[in-house]
Amino acid sequence: MEHGTPFGRYELLDLLGRGGMGEVWRAYDTATERVVALKVLPVQFAGDAVFQERFRREARSAAALDEPHVVPIYDFGEIDGRLYVTMRLIKGRDLHSILRDGAISADRAVAIIDQIGAALHAAHQAGLVHRDVKPSNILVTDDDFAYLIDFGIARAANQTGLTSTAGVIGTWAYLAPERVSTGQTDARADIYALTCVLYECLTGSQPFPGDSLEQQVGGHLALPPPRPSDRLPDTPSELDTVVARGMAKNPDDRYATTRELTRAARAAVSAPVTGPNTLPATAVAPLAPPSPQDGTLTGPTQHAPVPRSPNAPGPAKSRKGRLIALGSTAAVLAVVVVATIALTNSDDHGTSPRGATTAAPTALPNTGPFTGTFTAAAGQRLMWDGSPLGSAGDAAYSESWKLRSACSANGCVATAVTGGRYAVKDLVFDDADGNWVAVSTTRGKCRARDDDEVWNVIVLRPQPNGSMGGEFTQITANGCASKRTATLTRTADADISRLADPTKLARRVISPAAALRGSYKQQVTYPNGNKFTHTETVRTDCLRTGDRCISRLTNEKGGGETLVFGNGAWTRNEVFDSPCPSGGSSIDTWTSTLPLPTPPQDPIPTLTGHGYDEAGPGTKCHSWPFEILLNRTGD
Repeated sequence: MEHGTPFGRYELLDLLGRGGMGEVWRAYDTATERVVALKVLPVQFAGDAVFQERFRREARSAAALDEPHVVPIYDFGEIDGRLYVTMRLIKGRDLHSILRDGAISADRAVAIIDQIGAALHAAHQAGLVHRDVKPSNILVTDDDFAYLIDFGIARAANQTGLTSTAGVIGTWAYLAPERVSTGQTDARADIYALTCVLYECLTGSQPFPGDSLEQQVGGHLALPPPRPSDRLPDTPSELDTVVARGMAKNPDDRYATTRELTRAARAAVSAPVTGPNTLPATAVAPLAPPSPQDGTLTGPTQHAPVPRSPNAPGPAKSRKGRLIALGSTAAVLAVVVVATIALTNSDDHGTSPRGATTAAPTALPNTGPFTGTFTAAAGQRLMWDGSPLGSAGDAAYSESWKLRSACSANGCVATAVTGGRYAVKDLVFDDADGNWVAVSTTRGKCRARDDDEVWNVIVLRPQPNGSMGGEFTQITANGCASKRTATLTRTADADISRLADPTKLARRVISPAAALRGSYKQQVTYPNGNKFTHTETVRTDCLRTGDRCISRLTNEKGGGETLVFGNGAWTRNEVFDSPCPSGGSSIDTWTSTLPLPTPPQDPIPTLTGHGYDEAGPGTKCHSWPFEILLNRTGD
């Protein structure tokens, strides 16, 4: 393969790196008209089934991970008998090259480890173990946004086989002792390796440096974890404790997750961390209690009807005719940054370029992945079950939005100013698991409440055609819900000096309530022993501060309930008409509380709580307490 030659639909531009698992080229994709990183299996291994399997596994593993700190995979397959994978080009240097210049500051070291810890946590949640965490497999951009690369030796936690000829895959300088002594490999081996990388960032030296393999392996097997402060006395002593636990010889003595490791590291270099690290891990949303009315005082005998789809919320009082939803597809400037994708084999041989810095193929001066002037086209407003709404304010429309984005150690963030019809003028988007998400609250009318809290949520996702597509939803605390599709199409540059600087914003806090997701079976039990069950799908959206969230529970008919999370519990407080089994109807008030379980779990398998259905006065309905049990049944 040579510069300028075609490889299928790709035109080869520059060779960026070559290692034991292949070559990486900067290439032009003629189908999508963008520059990509193209990794190709070496020709000498084209007929080697073992190497081909490792190559395929890298592509599958990385493509399955939808996490900002894992380099996104665009495509993979086979061309002319050679396997390939394409991915985003990253402008920056690998951490190994950075550390050649010596140790970095403790704050910077922890920030990089925090990001790689997030990537590993996503892999571990998917049942994957990376098995080769080391500085040369960490790319760092100019603004210190870090990526974990080279999943070529990643494998499922319960998978066997496919090791190197030496019997162990992974670089010796970062190898957990149990991988040598017993061959055990699970997520805790990655935690050990990540701690070794932390030590090297803090000191500029590997944990057990030596001229021979025996010296390195012997250190991992027999020597106590080194203390960073012994090499650099200015290192916070608390980091000595972090390294000691992360590199414990016994895997059971280490941090249980990379999140625990990075949480401890952040606490060691700063004041007690607020946000996701001081909150319980996750929780599952409660489902609505049935109305137990039956005309007698012997107890409930049937499940109360759940509204098929509550009325959509009315407009917020402060801005008449505001947008109710945003969704469908949206075009955004595709900023392709150029990378150093260093491919290394298990012995870390092969070349690793020290920073390919070719300019991104765009003439637009705005930077960031979501920057410019956009036409925001909102579709027809729909009820939650998809039924269209017919008032004048429900029609489709479009307006101009301006956005400014940047990626840093705090993730990718965009600030936006909307065009006047959307419910909120100023928005903040966060890149969360591959989606651009903005959550805000306003006030509006819902059924009997004229001043209900309204949660406005936008979720956009890059599409194969270069656009961004998604949905805007609006949900109120009283159970009203509506949605729209949306398209954001970039039309011009924006004067970003007039927009808030996203790099100045605090990092998005991951709320424990965000784990409230998936399918649940709800069981409601009344004092007389009657039990009612139904199945709901749960979706939770949170403010970027992480302290409050909205959970929408949708049944198979499109109806559902709303719960608001705050202060460690979900609450429901809805008022609506309910039929009485003995005739007539009642304006019932349904209230319930479901505390966040301890210890935290992600996702929560079981959630319990209690509630009360209070019937309106002068009706044939009756009031009843109830207990709620939610059991998770799947994603």
